[in-house]
Amino acid sequence: MLIRDLAIDNFRKFRRPIRLAGFKAGLNLVCDQNEAGKSTALEALRAVLFERHGSRSDRIRSFRPHGDDVAPSVDLTFEIRGDVWRLRKRFLQNASVELEGPNGRATGDEAEERLQALLGFARAGNRGADDDSRGALGLLWVEQGQSFVFGVPGQGARRTLEEVLASEVGVVTGGQRTTTVLQAIERNLADFHTPTGRPARRLLEAQERATAACEEARVAQAELEQFDTVLNRLESKRNEQRRLVRELEDPEQGERLAQLEADIDRAKAAGQALRTAEAMLREATGERVRLEAREVSRRELRDQLERAERTAATVRQVAADHDAVQGSAEQAESEAAATLETARVALRMAEEDRLSAQQARTARMRQRALAAAFARLEAAERIAAELQARRGEVAAIRMTLEASARLQELEQTLVEAKAAATAGAALIKIDLLQTAPQVRLNGALVEGSSRVFVTDTQTLVFEGIGSVTVTPPASGAPAQARLRAVEQDLAAFLAEVGCTDTITAKETARARVEATQAVSVLSARLAASCPEDPELGIAAGLDSLRGALAATDRPAQLAEDGTDRTEGDFEEAWRAARTAEREAEGRRQAALETLQEAQLAHVRLAGQVERAVADVSRLGDQLATELEAFDDIALGAALAAAKATEARAIVARDEARRAVEGLDETVLVQRRDNLRKRGERLATDRLVLVSEIAQLEERAKTLGGTGPTSRAAAAAELAEAATAAHARLKEEAEMLAMLAETIREAQREAARRLLAPITQRVTPFVGRLLPNASITFAEDLRPMQLLRAGREEATDDLSKGTQEQLAVLTRIAFADLLIENGKPASLVLDDALVFADDDRFEVMLEILTEAAQRMQIIILSCRTSAYRGLEANRIMLA
Repeated sequence: MLIRDLAIDNFRKFRRPIRLAGFKAGLNLVCDQNEAGKSTALEALRAVLFERHGSRSDRIRSFRPHGDDVAPSVDLTFEIRGDVWRLRKRFLQNASVELEGPNGRATGDEAEERLQALLGFARAGNRGADDDSRGALGLLWVEQGQSFVFGVPGQGARRTLEEVLASEVGVVTGGQRTTTVLQAIERNLADFHTPTGRPARRLLEAQERATAACEEARVAQAELEQFDTVLNRLESKRNEQRRLVRELEDPEQGERLAQLEADIDRAKAAGQALRTAEAMLREATGERVRLEAREVSRRELRDQLERAERTAATVRQVAADHDAVQGSAEQAESEAAATLETARVALRMAEEDRLSAQQARTARMRQRALAAAFARLEAAERIAAELQARRGEVAAIRMTLEASARLQELEQTLVEAKAAATAGAALIKIDLLQTAPQVRLNGALVEGSSRVFVTDTQTLVFEGIGSVTVTPPASGAPAQARLRAVEQDLAAFLAEVGCTDTITAKETARARVEATQAVSVLSARLAASCPEDPELGIAAGLDSLRGALAATDRPAQLAEDGTDRTEGDFEEAWRAARTAEREAEGRRQAALETLQEAQLAHVRLAGQVERAVADVSRLGDQLATELEAFDDIALGAALAAAKATEARAIVARDEARRAVEGLDETVLVQRRDNLRKRGERLATDRLVLVSEIAQLEERAKTLGGTGPTSRAAAAAELAEAATAAHARLKEEAEMLAMLAETIREAQREAARRLLAPITQRVTPFVGRLLPNASITFAEDLRPMQLLRAGREEATDDLSKGTQEQLAVLTRIAFADLLIENGKPASLVLDDALVFADDDRFEVMLEILTEAAQRMQIIILSCRTSAYRGLEANRIMLA
């Protein structure tokens, strides 16, 4: 099976359409950063194949982007045995599925069934697809975090693998005939049980008949119990009716109702008298309060008029005093203005003299700056010439820092080679007596004592006696050869740098370092001698200085003429004129502000005089009007009369309250109404009882006429027979299931004895990863033990990294087995091999690369650097 193209829209984090295109046969790599959507893309691939389009389970609803009410959709193009298929699925809103291939186009459940038959997986359950329903592809497509887990394969995957193994060991298990018998048993068993173990067709029908019969018996028994209940309720209602009739015919109820009506009439009359007395009291109190308020208001009005007259007199006096202040302010402002004008004329004359002196000083300063710039240029030219000479010296010396490091390395290597050459060499130790004859070693006279390591042939000559030749052993030849090679390398290096020995080379290197330091110092001096000159507009650097002065003549020496002293006098005169002008301006501004304040105060005082006169006039008119309408004597008499009337109203109100005590009209009306409602309720209850008794009598007649006792007995017999029939069918189904399981167990037993097809495929992989190791499988096709160094280790006890690597290798072997037997298979690994060390990771990549020549492999990973050297077809999330 080859994945070709995958398009995703509105699926979890992919709120916008994305497309993974360009998958090829062989190794495909999808590398991107964390949370880019690689695992979501794998989830979409599993969803479009294994999930039912019409399902609305929690898993399907989880496909929606968080917070969006949209329809997730996935389009997939894949290839099986050269045939191209196109699959489109839309979930939740307007759910749909469409499968298009060589056999035409299918939609709905037909498309789902064709897809299941094509890829060999089962229909997903109500909660969504799982390991049992996804088949072999679900075993080979490994999601993130599960690559090191290889548990028991799901039911669908195990059945497919067992069928493939059975085809290779068919002679042992009965071959096609056993398979045909097993299929027949499974077809019969399908009438009793679904693949998930739930009741189906015949067993379900028998179970439903037994359930219906038991329900009918229960209903019949309930009707019998209901008949007894109806008879008991009928007797109870008849007794209740007799008690209700006696209560309705009680003569005391009428007498109590008449007495309450008389009490209510008396309470109404007393209440009306109380309300009239309270109204008269409120009216008398209001008149008294109104007259008292008028008296207080008249007294306050007289106080306000007196205060207004005093205020008007005070304001007139203040306004008269302010006229003299305003005249003085006007005179002061006029004198300050004349003084300011005189100071401004003096300041303008001082500024003209000062400007002339500044222009003359600027011209002299530029001439001095030019002279200094020419001096800097001469010094910089001398430094530049010396710097050029020093740089030539540095370039002529070949003992660079790298050459010095190389010399040190060669010297260290020479020391090590000499040490290695003498480490295993023999030692000749010579101690001569004073009377000994003359001895020569390799032609050199030996005197006293001497020690020589035998690294090459040594000859001792004893005068008048003979000679001794010592030859070094052959085992020291490699060390001697290495020593000679190092000496040759050192000689070649010295010739290359133009030195006769290492001491000269080191002195030459020190000379180059000193010349380099001199170049740095001269460069710094040159930069310091050519700074930026903002006054002349010259940038930093020798070239800028040369260019700026090239077209300028060198200025002549300036003569001192006393200009600086004259300019200082002008500056001092200008500052004095400026100070006098500012002082005059301040005095004139202060006089002007004083005048403005005096004018504002004049306007404010005039307004206050006008308002005070108006207040006196207004308050006097109000008091005259008030006295004209109602003088003080008449107001006092009216107030006394109002107080007397209020006192009489209070006495009348208190008498009315005493008359009302004990006659609460609301309570009496409530009692009367309750008594009437109780009589009406009793009459209504009597009618209801009559109706209920009639209904119960009719119900008892109906239930008694159908014979509930005999009907309950017959229903119990039918329920017992239906239950027995369901038990017989259930026993038959259990026998068929036992027979099918027995045959499958026989097939599995043969497959367990002949697991060589899987072991043969996975053993070479394990041997490359773990030399001299092999693996065995359990009966459920799960890796069980690892054998290495003569010791068996359970796979569950291995490290996470080793478990992950063995799980990936086992999946490769299963995929090879399926492909060789014509089954669709491909391998998808999401962030796998995360626990592998560098060496094993390289071996696993080699195995995956080789396996990709036989199958399509898709790797999803966030580790871009780990797969950088892998030859693979790289796919981008677009």
